[in-house]
Amino acid sequence: MTVMEISECFPNNFKPVTGEFIFQHVKALSGKCSVIVVVPLRFIPAKELMTLNPIRLISNLSKWFSILNNTVSFSEGNLKVIYFGYVSLPRPFFEFIDKRIINFFFYKKIKLLADKYKPDVIYCNWIRPWADISAEVAANLGVPFVLDHHEDISTLKKIFPGSYKKFLGIFEKADQIIVHSSINKEELTAENLKLPGVEIIHLGQNFSITGTKKIFNQDKLKLICISHLNEERKNIDDLITAVSNIKDKMNFELTIAGDGLLKEKYIRQSKGLNLENEIKFLGSQSREEIGDLLNLSDIFILPSYPEAFGIVFIEALAKGVPVITCKGNGGGEELRKSGYPVVLVCPHSPAELSNAILDLSRNKNKMLLMSDTGKEIVRKFFTWDINAENTYNILNTLNTLNTLNTLNTLNTFKDTLNEFNNRKPCAE
Repeated sequence: MTVMEISECFPNNFKPVTGEFIFQHVKALSGKCSVIVVVPLRFIPAKELMTLNPIRLISNLSKWFSILNNTVSFSEGNLKVIYFGYVSLPRPFFEFIDKRIINFFFYKKIKLLADKYKPDVIYCNWIRPWADISAEVAANLGVPFVLDHHEDISTLKKIFPGSYKKFLGIFEKADQIIVHSSINKEELTAENLKLPGVEIIHLGQNFSITGTKKIFNQDKLKLICISHLNEERKNIDDLITAVSNIKDKMNFELTIAGDGLLKEKYIRQSKGLNLENEIKFLGSQSREEIGDLLNLSDIFILPSYPEAFGIVFIEALAKGVPVITCKGNGGGEELRKSGYPVVLVCPHSPAELSNAILDLSRNKNKMLLMSDTGKEIVRKFFTWDINAENTYNILNTLNTLNTLNTLNTLNTFKDTLNEFNNRKPCAE
């Protein structure tokens, strides 16, 4: 079986960590079948490159273009990754026009790749902006179309309050929908669409599971938050406010690893609350550096809401770090359903988050229980091998059913043709 996956979110030379989880997913899946990944590489400068200094701007853009242009296609065993560059209008301001432009100019390119590799299944990550092309190519080839839904619909509603439903029609064109948490599935089924099967397949994580017993810092508790700092829904401001409330009640250090447009805002907030000595902003970190940070940390906190899943939660679990997050968060709720005693607080409640941090920090037995249980939960549910096995089973079933339907159609056609050829001539 050959699967063609289409995903704009995928590691490249400019952003080597972006879409890392999709790379790990296809890499694991390629151990069971052939996987062709088509990666539309968007040549639009990132906001963080922009500056009023013309010399620095030219330098930033030159380096960005050179790095992105040096991202080349590659193969690893049964996995082939194909990059192709494109440009589009700014999002989300011209999202619907942009989708039409992409469909007009790039359908042929995707179709030519599909004709070349003859996939048995077309698999698209995210509903925008490549799902429509994926569905059309699949229909043209007569193969199943699978839509992997990572987004949370509540975010779509916030960005496009009057028109978000225009995006949802693509779900009805799919032969199978894959989500990664119960929250994702509940949100989707609540939209009253004519849906095919919706299956929850857990994502994996990239760290080796710590084998030794976690030793917590007694004198100065090390709190950690790992997140990009581009979206307000991560609620990093609530976390900063929460730790300011407990500054005089416990000895702690909070490390915030991640970068983004809101970083300076959060630094100013921290300074305004006199937390320069308690909060460290490290910026972007490599996978190795993140693993080292988690090994040294005592409690992982990410109060994001909404959140489709969040692999960083299970990365913390793999390192034996207890997790605090928000109720209604896809990752937190999925961990709870899996048997992990995650600490969940109401979204946008710094006071409740403060109390949760204090309560957990004073209960070392619970921290040890969360540490040990978390590692077992990861082994049982959240590995890339499990993700690949479950994904392959679904795709293989779809492919088999599609083949049988094709054969039945051909046999019906042959029977009709034979009946026509063998009919008796009409009497004159």
